[in-house]
Amino acid sequence: MKWSLNQLKKYRNEPFKINEQVDLTEYLKANNQDVRGASPVTVQGGLEMQGNDVVASLYISGSLVLPCARTLVDVVWPYEIHSVETFVASKEDLQDESFHLMEKDTVDLTPVVEELLLVEIPMQVFSDEVTGSEELPQGKDWELKTEDDFVQEEALKKPKVDPRLAGLADFF
Repeated sequence: MKWSLNQLKKYRNEPFKINEQVDLTEYLKANNQDVRGASPVTVQGGLEMQGNDVVASLYISGSLVLPCARTLVDVVWPYEIHSVETFVASKEDLQDESFHLMEKDTVDLTPVVEELLLVEIPMQVFSDEVTGSEELPQGKDWELKTEDDFVQEEALKKPKVDPRLAGLADFF
């Protein structure tokens, strides 16, 4: 996903449309140990010349396979990223993290897309397929409970009032 400034200058009056698919599976696996797989990344949007700068409006979508934080089963995590990135010709024009320096008058979107994806990967994902019938993890002196199980146990722990003394509760 590289374009030279000469190519983009032909589209000075209208945005240069992007609709690409890129396979970044190996890069994502190498840079994040939790990534078990990835679908091809779809990059859509446009590149627009603004003076000597190039503004990229990007819509990035796809899915990653990540481990469930509770059970370690594979979870397909879909993502959609909207971003506006600016490519500048000189270091003096860099203003913040959404500005990128062009190398040899070339706009290269691949490193930008890789960075956006790595930042979006969540620290934990949970599988929706975990039901009450499956055995939850447990160990010596601890066990993992669902919220429903916890609420039921707390309801059973509440002290029961002797029916002979129930009338006294009205006085307080």
